[in-house]
Amino acid sequence: MTGRKFNTFLNIVLVIVILLILASVSFIGYDYFYKKHKNISDATREIERFDKFIEENNELVVEVDNGSIEQSNNIANTNNKTKLYNSNVNYGLTYKGYGVLGKIELPKVGLQYPVLETMTNAKCIDVSVAMQYGVGLNNIGNTVIIGHNYRNGTFFGSNKKLAEGDKIYITDLSGNKVEYIIYSKYITPQEDYSYAQRDTGGKREVTLVTCHSDNKYRLILCAREK
Repeated sequence: MTGRKFNTFLNIVLVIVILLILASVSFIGYDYFYKKHKNISDATREIERFDKFIEENNELVVEVDNGSIEQSNNIANTNNKTKLYNSNVNYGLTYKGYGVLGKIELPKVGLQYPVLETMTNAKCIDVSVAMQYGVGLNNIGNTVIIGHNYRNGTFFGSNKKLAEGDKIYITDLSGNKVEYIIYSKYITPQEDYSYAQRDTGGKREVTLVTCHSDNKYRLILCAREK
């Protein structure tokens, strides 16, 4: 009788253990696969909307002759005609409640995301990557873009796979797409913010920032226009 009770107890414990394992596997599968798929799908739809928005809103920019203006941080390219943001237009492009400044493409890892407005609270980087500091997308100087380091590789979770010489593409609201080349990759304590303010020698640069080692450090990627 005692043996039967013990066996029944063991069977109950075994069932509970199996259920806990199945629940853990389901949670990991949801976190890794479903959330990754949804994140990428949402971002892809937003990128398509962004591209259509740029195509349909030519009034976002005005063109002026380079010879008629002095170079400034507002200049978006250096062709015969220079595209400038039209300050009289309200862009109004948003993604999940946050303003969109442009898009970033990381071709080596096959990811692209909308870049959200300057980060005003931590919740915005639960939605996408966001501008943290700087002169603005594709302007002369340094612009810092921050994103989460998710285990499933989304947002900036795949930045560890990038290396010096890899390419980053940034497209701003004027439709200008600038190619940047990574020239520095390093890890620094979270208290270090020296990467944000640096002399770029009159070049356009971007700095990608994500957490590392349980948020004690930051993985930094510095890239310069080609």
